[in-house]
Amino acid sequence: MRYTKEHRAQAKAAIVQEAGRTLKESGFHGVGVDGLAASAQVTSGALYSNFANKEAVLEEVVATQLGIEFAGLADQEPAVRRRMLGEVLRVYLSDLHRENPADGCVMPSLSADVARAGDSVRETYRRRMVEVIATIAPAMPGEEEEQAQHAWTLIASIVGAITIARALPAGDQANAILDAVLTRALDSIPDERRD
Repeated sequence: MRYTKEHRAQAKAAIVQEAGRTLKESGFHGVGVDGLAASAQVTSGALYSNFANKEAVLEEVVATQLGIEFAGLADQEPAVRRRMLGEVLRVYLSDLHRENPADGCVMPSLSADVARAGDSVRETYRRRMVEVIATIAPAMPGEEEEQAQHAWTLIASIVGAITIARALPAGDQANAILDAVLTRALDSIPDERRD
């Protein structure tokens, strides 16, 4: 039986979705191809029919999932973008995000793995990061170049905060890091304040 292109695309997207959850939870080296296939409820052969290797799965996860938390900001007026960014940051720097890497952002979970990956994966990561910065920058103060600098600083601080908070035992210190970075992040957005 031959499947339509649409069916194959849907199947591949489902594999990427579930494999992405597993990669974010376990890390690239913490799970094998069989584990990724099992998480997507497919055989290893089905995974290989869609991807050349495990690194190709990582690249597709980066290509499709990196920065999705910020996608709603695109094409918004600056004031709306600033308000929405504040809302995204409140969720991003939360216990819920800290406790659930599988459902969270690619950046704190997989950046170290991307750094050890091949050039193609790293280029895909670079391209997606530039897109994220371009989405966030209009919400930041200053002229265009300064806005981009602020956006890079914001992303680096929130990703670092989640990474460190996840490495600590759950509790006061992990919460203090998230709270401190959230306060500073909101302070960096014109017209935003912490509620």
